[in-house]
This record gives sequence, C-alpha cells and structure tokens, in this order.
Amino acid sequence: MLRFDTIVGDIPYLLLGIPLTLGITAVAFVVGILIALPIAVVRSASVPVLSSIVRLFVDFFRTTPPLMHIVWAYYALPVIADIKLDAFTVVAGALACSAAAQMSEIFRGAIVAVPRGQWDAGQVIGLSYGQRLWWVILPQSLRLIYAPACNALVSLLKQSSLAAVIALPEIMNRGWLLAAQNFRPIEVLTTIALIYFVVTWPLALLAAYLERRSGFAFRSD
Repeated sequence: MLRFDTIVGDIPYLLLGIPLTLGITAVAFVVGILIALPIAVVRSASVPVLSSIVRLFVDFFRTTPPLMHIVWAYYALPVIADIKLDAFTVVAGALACSAAAQMSEIFRGAIVAVPRGQWDAGQVIGLSYGQRLWWVILPQSLRLIYAPACNALVSLLKQSSLAAVIALPEIMNRGWLLAAQNFRPIEVLTTIALIYFVVTWPLALLAAYLERRSGFAFRSD
C-alpha cells in the first residue's frame, strides 16, 4: 500500500537538491552555447579540415549517451591521464558537450536559413565575413533559435539527474538515499517526478510560446 504521508516530512530534504540541479543545468547550458556557436559558424562556412574535426565532435556527442561521458570522465580520466575533476565539473562539462553538439545543429540550421541575399548585400557594402555574420546574419537567425534552445534547456534540466550516479547530491541522488532509508521508493520517485514537472513545465510552456511566436514572425514576412 502506498503511503505518501510517510515522506511528507522529507520533501524539504529533496527540495534542497534543486539549487544544485539548476546550477548544473545553467552552467552546462551556457558553456554549451559558447561551444556550439563557433562550431555552427565553422560548419556553415565549410572551413576545410576544421569543419571535419568539429563534425566528428558533434557526431560523437550526438550518438553516445551522456551517462557514458559522465562515468568515463569521472572514473577513467584519473587513471588514463591523472586528471581528477570534482563531480560538479564532470557532470556540467559532460552535459555541456552533449548540449553543444545538439545546439550547434540548431544554430547552423538557423544560420543557413537566412536568405543568401543577406550575405551578398553585406558583401556589397564592404562588410567582412565576420561582420556580415555578426551584424547581419546572427540577429536574423535568433528568432529561429529561441524555441529549440529552450527545449534544449529542458532536456538539460532532466539530464542533470544523471549526476546521481557519481553521488552529486542533486534531487535524484537525494531521492535514492531517501528511498534506501525509508524503503518507500515508489513514493519517493513519484514525488521527485512531480518536483521535476513543476520545475520544467514553465520552461516547456515558454518553448511552446516562443515556437508559436517565431512561426508567426516568419509567416508575416
């Protein structure tokens, strides 16, 4: 028989994991963007050799699970390269690389979607490639980026629960510890699911709103 009343007093303990969950998500998202943007620029410009290298990076992190990245970086790096990173850095870094691979495709698609005439117009008035990209192309591509980037943020927030496997005390890890103590895993996991829903639902609604707005913007052009 389910007894949710037995864990009511433990909910504050679970909620203490929210700041760490949000911290992992925020760092991974920002770092992911900083990695993704130059990758998108290189790939959209088809830079020889460098384009192939960054494509390999993107393909690797898009086709391998984030859990593997986390476990490998945390346990294998100290053995192979004598590099010992703290758990937060490992999780945020691994998720940032996965997010960068995903968001680089979003950014590249947005850059390519800008009409070729915009590039040509910038060249006619004497702008360099970098100036055209920064002042002409990127501002126009932003409206295509907002909604997918927000969806990527939601995915990152959920993936932050993988930090539990290396004992980082975010929401999921606290839930595992609590379930091991009170032997109420169903009640604990259900409560955790509700916490994640409350945290991520506003972001999902924002992504849907931005998607509608971006679609309207292009239909009205």
